[in-house]
Amino acid sequence: MRFSLRRLIIASVAISVLQSGVAQAYRGWYSGVDLLFLSPKLNAVGFNNIFYHGSDYSQPSDGTTNSNLNFAQRVYIGYEGENLGGVQVRWFTYDQETNYIGSGADSGGLNPIDGNLNFDVDYIDAELTQTGQFRVWDWRATAGVRYARVDVREDGSNEFEWEDFDDAVWFGLAGVNFEGAGPTLSVRGSREVIWEGFSLFGSARTSILFGDTELSSIYEIGGGPILIENDCAQVWELQFGFQHVHQFDACDLVSGFFWEAQRWDSDSRLLGGFALHGFGVQTGVQY
Repeated sequence: MRFSLRRLIIASVAISVLQSGVAQAYRGWYSGVDLLFLSPKLNAVGFNNIFYHGSDYSQPSDGTTNSNLNFAQRVYIGYEGENLGGVQVRWFTYDQETNYIGSGADSGGLNPIDGNLNFDVDYIDAELTQTGQFRVWDWRATAGVRYARVDVREDGSNEFEWEDFDDAVWFGLAGVNFEGAGPTLSVRGSREVIWEGFSLFGSARTSILFGDTELSSIYEIGGGPILIENDCAQVWELQFGFQHVHQFDACDLVSGFFWEAQRWDSDSRLLGGFALHGFGVQTGVQY
């Protein structure tokens, strides 16, 4: 984890050093909305870490999520000054449910399990930005702070049929919740192709979050939810796509299309390697 963070810090510093004073960056206010269509992923290992925590089964379940693309959104606003430095705030939210199909262990062996999981993810980033240019590439590096909350639970409207335990003690909401804050860093590169205003871009972001994890497992009903303090989570986000900027007298209109992937892991392993991937449509304006 530390090695990955160190590499991203080195990349951010290198971009700042290589930037030129004539970078073709936009100076002023900008804002936009990313309309995202993402599919959640939680495999059997992650499912076992969350829902079979404390059980005596060596191989408690085997299955995977079965989900179509679901809607999410990210809103951002920022300002870039004459020195190519600026500030930016981003807010992301995803709150959807998906079906998990597989088999689960009980005293009689493995039996089919089929139910809904609810994934609720929110984060907000407040960060400084620095833009520059190196040869034909435009670059942007950011550094700031992220607050995030991740909640993965059995959905009460379509519960799993646990053969040996009645999870009514959790009101049908066995699962895990993580809430924390920490540094976030990102780098983005883009270059014009084909015609003016049309560009390809790629970006990478990582966040190291420190906070508490609360687990409600049907196998740990005796002492209430398990609280793990000072848990550490790492988040990776990747994007690749294209963008078009159309200039008007009053402002510039920004539009784009991109692929996105996110992965959330924690030292406690109770986030289960939760992931999101899909595509997004970008809309925005620059003043």
